[in-house]
Amino acid sequence: MTETEITNNIPQPDANWDYYEVWQSLHSIKNKIDAGLKFIADQEKSTPATDQELKGMLMDTVGKLEEIIDFDLTVPFE
Repeated sequence: MTETEITNNIPQPDANWDYYEVWQSLHSIKNKIDAGLKFIADQEKSTPATDQELKGMLMDTVGKLEEIIDFDLTVPFE
């Protein structure tokens, strides 16, 4: 699944919603994880090549999720 296909599959809520950016980022991560699940479901056996491809599909999701947790969800309450 390409980045454009992933982005186009994300429904668009009201951009003024406080969680709009977090919601959109989490949907992007979810779509990448779903693509990884679909990829491994189609594999008969684990190989170094398939492991590397799955790792590549998921690697940026780890950093993005950490970014959401560390920065987007640390706004002080007013």
